[in-house]
Amino acid sequence: MQVTISEISPVEKKVAVEIDWPYVAQKLDEAYKDLSRGVALKGFRKGKVPRPMLEKMFGRQVEQEVVKQLVQESFVTAAQQHDLQPVAEPIVDDAHLHKGKSFHYSARVEVRSIVEPKEYDGVELGQRAAAVSDKDVEAALERKRQELTEFKAIEGRTELGASDVAVVDLNGHIGDKKFDKEAMMVDLGEPARDPIPGLAKALVGTPTTAAGHEIRFTLPTPNPETGENEHIARELAGKEAVLKVTVKETREKLMPALDDEFAKDTGEADTLAELREKTRGKLLEADEKQAREELKGDLVKELLKRNTFVVAPALVERQLDAMIQRSRLQLAMRGIDYRSAGLDEQRMRDELRESANDEVRAAFLIDAIAEKEKVEVSEADLEKKLAELAQSRDKSVPRLKAELQKEGRLDSLRHQLREEKTLDLLLGRAKIKEKAKDASSSSET
Repeated sequence: MQVTISEISPVEKKVAVEIDWPYVAQKLDEAYKDLSRGVALKGFRKGKVPRPMLEKMFGRQVEQEVVKQLVQESFVTAAQQHDLQPVAEPIVDDAHLHKGKSFHYSARVEVRSIVEPKEYDGVELGQRAAAVSDKDVEAALERKRQELTEFKAIEGRTELGASDVAVVDLNGHIGDKKFDKEAMMVDLGEPARDPIPGLAKALVGTPTTAAGHEIRFTLPTPNPETGENEHIARELAGKEAVLKVTVKETREKLMPALDDEFAKDTGEADTLAELREKTRGKLLEADEKQAREELKGDLVKELLKRNTFVVAPALVERQLDAMIQRSRLQLAMRGIDYRSAGLDEQRMRDELRESANDEVRAAFLIDAIAEKEKVEVSEADLEKKLAELAQSRDKSVPRLKAELQKEGRLDSLRHQLREEKTLDLLLGRAKIKEKAKDASSSSET
């Protein structure tokens, strides 16, 4: 077998292969023998059908199978011999089999980027100081109130109020698009979490026993500056919704007062003042971690600026697939079906392509630095991480480890830990200064 490798780009190679006829003939003989053992023709016993008859009847099919086998076997061998690291299936060109002649083909294949990391020590970075405002603390306490809120059947009134929760069936139209949804839960007191922006407000005053009750409201338009209502499809923004509502279930929310009794009910403190301080401490700890993550993000951005290289388009497409899937899951968690939302997936891919490319490049670069710096993940590192995850998921370490092994995600966890250790190593060598406070930001503490 003769192999010639030529470079199309740093991440795409052309592989030209030529295989001598005797080996090709041997593969054809084997294929026809296998075929003969399974073919039954009138007048012939199994395994005794003459080769010329088999060639006449099945020649094209056999040749296609042999070509496929030759390409698969030879490409794997060529990749190993020439240290190619394919990241996608090869695209095969000009693969034709001619009797008595050497078989040849060419294939284009995307390969792993070769990265030689540089200038990654002593990166100058600015880190913001962790901060928690009184407003943050009150918002956290309000979330605790939400957690301790009781939901009771509505009594003594016949209409939905502005703080009730309802499960409803909806059918009708939004603009010219048909809308049909069963068992949708709507918290009328949380319009920011509205499954359809404007729906909660429109449901206020709806009879608690409504069946086919009509409501009308206009969907808002997305605000690109704040990101508000950004999940609304373009063709639905600003359109009027005309929906028939059937109420399936209703509950009123009974929220506890923000007092010492509430603090005791949380199980975290005996007084409201003590709960406030403990809450502030937890928020500050969380913001310190967030500031650290932001610092890592800034470090990666700077490293990418200093290390320019390209990555295979196939890897970027896979990353885009993962990002789109994450977006779908986020919508699903908010009770929104991405198909009914009318999202333009191609537009999303175009908008996210640069971010996907950066994420792939970052993974390659950090891996290359880890290799150069000989960063390793020990069993102790892995066990510590497994213990943290097991505690957060309320599982035993052996059970969690078994689940990750079964799902094939244990190696991914090792890789994640190696990346974290590498970034921590680089941050330890970075020149970090505290960022100046933004004069326009609130000074409330």
